[in-house]
Amino acid sequence: MPFTISPGVVTKEIDLTTVVPEVSMTEGAIAGPFRWGPAYERTVVTNEVQLAGIFGKPDPATYKNFFTAASYLAYSANLKVVRTPNTTDAKNATMDSANTVYIANNEDYENTYDPQMGGSQENDYGPFVAKYPGDLGNSLKVSMCGAAKANTNADGTLNANTDVALTGTSAWTQSGGALAGSGTEYLTELSVGDVIVLGGYSLVILTIANATTATAGSLWGSDIGSGAAVRKMRSGFSEPVSHMIGTVSVTANGSVVTGVSTQFDTQMTVGDIIKVTGNGEERKVTAIASATSMTVENPFVVTAATSTFSREWEYASSFDDTPTTTAHVAKAMGAYDEIHIVVEDEDGDITGANNTIMETYSGASVATGAKTEDGQSNYYKDKINRGSAYIRWMDHSSVGDVDAAYGTTAWGGASTGTFNAKGAIVTASLTGGSSGSASTDGNIQVGMDLYKNTEEVDVTLLMTADASAATQIYAINNIAEYRKDCVAFISPLQANVVNNAGQELTDVRDHRDKMPSSSYAVMDSGWKYMYDKYNDVYRYIPLNGDIAGCCAYTDQNRDPFWSPAGAVRGNIRNAIKLPFNPNKTQRDGLYKKGINPVVGMPGQGIILFGDKTLLAKPSAFDRINVRRLFILLEKSIARMAQSFLFEFNDPFTRSRFVSTVEPFLENVQGRQGIQDFTVICDESNNSPEVVDRNEFRGDIYVKPSRSINFIQLQFVAVRSGVEFSEITGG
Repeated sequence: MPFTISPGVVTKEIDLTTVVPEVSMTEGAIAGPFRWGPAYERTVVTNEVQLAGIFGKPDPATYKNFFTAASYLAYSANLKVVRTPNTTDAKNATMDSANTVYIANNEDYENTYDPQMGGSQENDYGPFVAKYPGDLGNSLKVSMCGAAKANTNADGTLNANTDVALTGTSAWTQSGGALAGSGTEYLTELSVGDVIVLGGYSLVILTIANATTATAGSLWGSDIGSGAAVRKMRSGFSEPVSHMIGTVSVTANGSVVTGVSTQFDTQMTVGDIIKVTGNGEERKVTAIASATSMTVENPFVVTAATSTFSREWEYASSFDDTPTTTAHVAKAMGAYDEIHIVVEDEDGDITGANNTIMETYSGASVATGAKTEDGQSNYYKDKINRGSAYIRWMDHSSVGDVDAAYGTTAWGGASTGTFNAKGAIVTASLTGGSSGSASTDGNIQVGMDLYKNTEEVDVTLLMTADASAATQIYAINNIAEYRKDCVAFISPLQANVVNNAGQELTDVRDHRDKMPSSSYAVMDSGWKYMYDKYNDVYRYIPLNGDIAGCCAYTDQNRDPFWSPAGAVRGNIRNAIKLPFNPNKTQRDGLYKKGINPVVGMPGQGIILFGDKTLLAKPSAFDRINVRRLFILLEKSIARMAQSFLFEFNDPFTRSRFVSTVEPFLENVQGRQGIQDFTVICDESNNSPEVVDRNEFRGDIYVKPSRSINFIQLQFVAVRSGVEFSEITGG
C-alpha cells in the first residue's frame, strides 16, 4: 500500500468486469467496375437504392459487379464498395470539351486541384466538372445565374436607381447601327447584350470594337444625336419588356418565333424562357437561328402578332427571386455577390427522365468569406463541394472577371467588394466524360488492396464478382490469407457454366484447380439468371454475392458458426434459374474438389447445397462454419486482449485473462458453436523465459461443432406380432 505517516484509509480499485466483445462478422466488401461514384475509395452502402444512387445504375460494362453487390444487399445492410475504373483513360465530364481531367475521389481532388488544400491545377476546366469519372457525367447540365446591378422591381418595372451613367458622350447612326463615342470607355463599361438609353431611346449593344466604337440595334428609325448614355445592367434572372428590342410574331401550332428589329442572337440564350405578351404564353428557347428567328420547345397555342416580349432564365421558376446581395456581404459593405446554381440531368441517364432538376443552390455567394446564418460557408465553391453528389468546383468563370467600371472585386474575393457578375448566365452541358476501357486485373487488385489493412478496415466477406482467375487468386492470397479474418467468395467463370452444356463439371473443376488451397476461400458452382429492372433485360450473374449473403443472413439469424447452407439459411434470392443445375453425380464431383453446389430443388427453390472451404487437406477448417467460428473467436478475444497490453505478466493478470475468456467461450458453447474448450494461461505456458521476452501466452483449446452433411435413414418392415425389442435389441 502507499506509504502513509498517520493513520488513514487508502482505497484501490481493481476492475474485474472486462468482457470479450463480440465483433461484427457481417462486413461485406467488393471491388470492381461501377458506372459512377468515387473511385479507389471505400464507400459503405446499406441497400440497393443507395448503391444505384452512389455508383450509378448498371450498364453492359458494369452490371455483373453491380448485381453481385445488389445480391449481397438482399441479405445484409452492410457493404463496402470500391470502384475501380481504368485510370489510363477514364475521364470526368467538363464544361470545356477541349480539356480532359481525371479526378478519382475527394482526396484526389483536394490534393491536386483544390488550392485551399494544397492543389494547384484547378484552371481551364471550370467553373464546374463532373464529380466522378464516367460517361454518366455527360448527362449533366449546370446553369448558374449571377447577380446584376440593375434588376426589375417586384411589379416588373425597371429599377432606375441602379442605372449607371457611361463616361463621355455617344451618338447613334441608324444606318449600320454605328455607335460613336467621345471620351467613352466602351471596352470596360459595356458588354455585348447590354441595354443603354441614349436620347430617351433604348439600344442593345451588338459589338464592341474599342473604347469609342461599337454597334447597337434599336427600333428607332432615325439617328440619335450626341448625348450622355445610361447603362441598364442586364439581369440574367429576368429582363422586362422595356429591355427587349423589337417585336415578335408567333402562330398557333407553330414553334418558330419571328422577330422584327429584334436581337435574338444577342439578347436571348438557348434555354431562356420567352414570355409573349400578346398571348400570355411562355416557351423554352431551343435554337436561335438569327437576330430575327428562333425556335421554342413546344408549339404555341394562340397566335400573337407584333407583340412585345420578355425573357427569364430557364430555371427562374425554381427560385423565389433574383440573386442580388447576401446578408453576410451586405453587412461587410459589399454588394452583388449572390448567385443561383442548378444541376440538371439533361439526358435522363441518371434519373430516367430528361431535363430533371436534381440539385439547386439558392443564394450562394462568390465571396470567399461568406457565411450562412448557421455559420457554414456560403461561398459557392464550398457549398457545391460540400453538398453536390454530381459536380465539383474547379475554377472561377470568366463571368466573374473584374469590370473596372462596374465591379471592384472578382469572384473569390473578400466580402467587402462590389462583385460583378455582369448579369450573365453560365450554362453548359458537361462533355468528355468517359468510363474508359475495361478495368484491368491490376485496377481491381489495387481496389482490393484498400481492404488489406486489418487495423484500418473491418472486412469479413470479400466478394470477387466476375473477376478473372488471377484476381480471384489475388483476393485469396493477398487479402483473405493476409488478413486471416476474412473469407473470399469466388464463382467459376461465366464461360464455364453458361451455354456450356455437358462441359460444366469439367470446366468448373478445372477452374477450381487454379485456385490455392485455403480455408479462407469459398467457391460455389456457378451463376444465376435474374431480372435487371434497370434495363428491362435478364442477366447471368455470378453467385458469390449470394453465397456471401447467405453467410450474412446466418450471422443475423443464428451465428457465424452455423452453416449457411441448406433450405433454412441457404436459399438463393432473386434467381429465376441456374445455367448449371448439378445432379447428384455432378454434386459428388464438385464436393470432392471443395466446390459448393448450388441447386434448384422442386418445392424448395434454389439452394446452396454445400459448406466447404477450398482447404485441400482433411481438417475441421474445410468447413465454412468452422473457419468462421475461429475468425469470430480470434477477433473477439484478440480485441479484448488489447486491454492487457502493458500490464504485468503475473498470476493476477493471467487469472483475469482466464476469467474473462471462459465466460465468452461458455456463451458460444451455449449457442452450440463449440462442444468443449479449455483455457490455459499460467506458469506452464508463461515461463520465466516468456515473461523476460515481454510476452504473454494464452492457449485456448476448442472442439468445434460440426454441421451435418450426410444423413442415413434406414426403414425396416416387420411382421405383425413381432416385438420391436426383438429387432432393436432394446
